[in-house]
Amino acid sequence: MMPVTLIKTIVFTIFFGLFFIGCYSQEIAKPAINDTAYDKWPYLKDPAITPDGKYITYTVYNASKKSDTVVLKKSKGGWEVKFADIYYSQFTSDSRRAVLIDTANTLYTILLGSAYFDKTLGVHYFKIPANGNGEWLAFKHVKKEDMVLVNFITKKEMIYSSVSDFCFSDDGRILLYVIDDPNCPGEQKIVWRNLEKRKDVIVWCGRRVESIFINGFPSVAVFITTDEAKNSKKIWYYKESSDMPVLLVDQNIFGSNREFALDNILKISADGKYVFFTVTKEEKINDRKSESSIVKIWSSQDPKLQLTEVSDLHKDRFGTMVIDVDSRRVTILREDNELILGSSVDDAMHLVERIPEEVDLEESIRNENFFSNFYIRSADGQLDMLLKFKGPHIAAISPNGKYIVYFDNEKSEYVSYEIASGKYRNITERINTSWYGYYFKDIRDRPRGIATWTKDDESVLIYDRFDIWMVDPNGIKDPVNITSGFGRQNNIIFYLGLATYSNRIVLKGQPLLLNAVSIDTKENGYYEKALGKDVAPKKLTMGNYIYQLIDNPYVMRNGIYPLKARDKDAFIVVRMNATEYPNFFYTGDFINFYPISTFQPEKSFNWYTTELHSWKTEEGEALQGVLYKPDDFDPKKKYPVIFHYYEKKSFELNDYLIPSYLNNGCNIDIPTYVSNGYLIFLPDINYVVGDPMTSTLSALTSAARYVERLPYVNKGRIGIGGCSFGGIQTNYLVTHTNIFSAAYSSSSMSDFVSAYGSITRGGKSLQAYFEPGGQGRMAGTLWQAPDMYIKNSAVFNADKAITPLLLMHTTNDGLCPFSQALELFMALRRLGKRVWLLEYTEGNHHIEGKSAVDFSIRLKQFFDYYLKGLPAPAWMGNLKL
Repeated sequence: MMPVTLIKTIVFTIFFGLFFIGCYSQEIAKPAINDTAYDKWPYLKDPAITPDGKYITYTVYNASKKSDTVVLKKSKGGWEVKFADIYYSQFTSDSRRAVLIDTANTLYTILLGSAYFDKTLGVHYFKIPANGNGEWLAFKHVKKEDMVLVNFITKKEMIYSSVSDFCFSDDGRILLYVIDDPNCPGEQKIVWRNLEKRKDVIVWCGRRVESIFINGFPSVAVFITTDEAKNSKKIWYYKESSDMPVLLVDQNIFGSNREFALDNILKISADGKYVFFTVTKEEKINDRKSESSIVKIWSSQDPKLQLTEVSDLHKDRFGTMVIDVDSRRVTILREDNELILGSSVDDAMHLVERIPEEVDLEESIRNENFFSNFYIRSADGQLDMLLKFKGPHIAAISPNGKYIVYFDNEKSEYVSYEIASGKYRNITERINTSWYGYYFKDIRDRPRGIATWTKDDESVLIYDRFDIWMVDPNGIKDPVNITSGFGRQNNIIFYLGLATYSNRIVLKGQPLLLNAVSIDTKENGYYEKALGKDVAPKKLTMGNYIYQLIDNPYVMRNGIYPLKARDKDAFIVVRMNATEYPNFFYTGDFINFYPISTFQPEKSFNWYTTELHSWKTEEGEALQGVLYKPDDFDPKKKYPVIFHYYEKKSFELNDYLIPSYLNNGCNIDIPTYVSNGYLIFLPDINYVVGDPMTSTLSALTSAARYVERLPYVNKGRIGIGGCSFGGIQTNYLVTHTNIFSAAYSSSSMSDFVSAYGSITRGGKSLQAYFEPGGQGRMAGTLWQAPDMYIKNSAVFNADKAITPLLLMHTTNDGLCPFSQALELFMALRRLGKRVWLLEYTEGNHHIEGKSAVDFSIRLKQFFDYYLKGLPAPAWMGNLKL
């Protein structure tokens, strides 16, 4: 007989073993992702941090409940509170409180770090000063026409009756409010309350006040009044300690022209010298275009196509004007067909681009006869100068308004224009580098652009393909590579890492945060470099994450700029990778990161992992791609594979894909497919401009040969698919190779010849899509390269198609005409090929709602039949594999 202790040991061992096996089984037997799981994923938004960096807030959107929850917490953990159904929140400037309002009109005032909060019912909205000492809060009730002013320090409340509008100055010294007063002519008055001195000044009595606007220091108020009987507006100006406001602008500035009307106030310059406002213009209808007739006249002399002109007929036009407060001079700063590209910090000088109004935007980009013009305009109206360069161009104005710096496309150099002297200077001719960005190298060379400026406009920082240069706008001092060539040497692309760098100067000796991404490994992170010191950038963090992929056009969720606290080096960042949800993190040094949110919805499902693979084409070109595998991957199994492509996908290695019915409204949802037993491969494609589909064929066939050699791949069950340009590629592949078992093509084109002469449903020509700079990459017109247009068109080789093809298109596609899908379908149908066309009457290029659900089901059934051998659905007809 065994001793009792031994029996207990054996029983315990068996129990523990069974318990471990049970737990382990539960761990590995996670459910596959399906449509019931999609609303399990939260969406994080609206991060904010107190000025002192000690507290943080963010919002969680719950898809299943369709509600927002605001989270308030200490930056490094500890204290945390949550409030449901909040639609707006704000920290006070002293970092002591948060003010929130929910959808039920309840106002909450929370003392940060404590369990204390105030609750007020029936609040319409609130305002607190952006800066100052955090002393004041004002709010309006929903039903009562009053304003409540709260002093957080004295804990006193003051109620002002019949208030229709109010606002604080940025520094919190002044409260400006509009009050109904029957004793005033017009029954409204504006009150200027100095909160420091507790002194009220009646600024104005009169007719209806439409809007009020207040500046910081010096304290200036601007407001608009409306005469409804005359249907006219007036803009008034008031400066602290003035006896009365002065009329700045009324309808008389337009003379007898009644097409124009004052619209709204945009801003006041920081020094109070200029007031910027918008105007509207009712567009007159061109009689020739608007007449009711049985005929539409299309002419080669029309700069715009007929459908475009018709859509523009009744559009209200907007423009921006500015008034010099001292001289009362009004200047047109921007007309409807113009853009303000930049302004000096004092708002005195402005760089404006004029896009020819009479032509389509696509025409203005590709036809030098319709290129944009660039102007320097001063707010005082003294300067309105046409610059000698024409667009498309990258151009910027210096902070002090001394220079315009632009990229000369013909010379591939940066040129400065000194406004005072009128001199143009080539400022980069001594630098041997490429200014063009990496991401667009095989579509159209585009310079990465201007990063920022140093103090007093002394230097401009400019990006080359990898690094950052400090350049003298006078062209005298030697240029300096501030990243010491480290980017080019290591295939790393550097960007300035904070959004604030682009709208303010940087100082020499100042440590600059640099965003970095490795082209080879796809790692992302941060470096630091002190401006003016000749040393290599210092690595802070770099890894298999996405913090932010700046300017990367290939990754949809490419992160955000770090959000900095106003008074401290404290930051909120987003960090994600393929297996870690994009959570918020706190950091003070970009070395140590503290989790703010800790969501892990992927842990509840059979998720995916990613691998970066490399191979070579038959021509010896090295390519990369991303392979997606399920968590429960078994190397002894044979998996079907679907190839998905669009431009370059390898940068999605560390992207976190949130499951949904469709990806981007037209593609397979990768998490769902991988979770249900598929492998997905995303290959890069390097395009030859002029022959892009041959490049596609080379990349995809070489990728297929590489992947099918992997021991866990079922080489007889490989599918392909893409949307838009990816769909165009699918159509070509189906008609040029038989190595794939099934294919889908969404919202695509199949005939470059007919498409070149087509227009979209919005009346835009498709010619620019194929010509130089367009995604179609045909390098020229149809008449310059007719053979290449035919060669790259799938429909001309429809008789070669073997692979079963599922087409999806929306009836009202505004980019790729439905006729393109129909043309390929009709050809394949006539030839007796296996093809289906799903036409959705709702949606435009992409689909959502019930259409997305329907397509996702049919697309899965299609692949399950051809790649997994499951029964064919009834809508596919009677088939044999």
